[in-house]
Amino acid sequence: MKIEDMMNELERIVELLNSQNLSLDESLELYRRGIEMYKRLQEALNKAKIEVEDLYAQLHRSEVQTYADDRSTEGREG
Repeated sequence: MKIEDMMNELERIVELLNSQNLSLDESLELYRRGIEMYKRLQEALNKAKIEVEDLYAQLHRSEVQTYADDRSTEGREG
């Protein structure tokens, strides 16, 4: 399930819980589903954060290498 879909589902659950037309059993079931969805969403967001950090690190390493290559080329030309 996509992050946006999980967020929408969690919002839907919260809206249902805020309605006053639920039995205690229905509320408990929705609460359980909400907690489970929250955990899945946190896991997906943490995974996305790690992926972004890895991509940023790769980009930074590439930029540093390009800078080092440029500096070594300048030294040989001068």
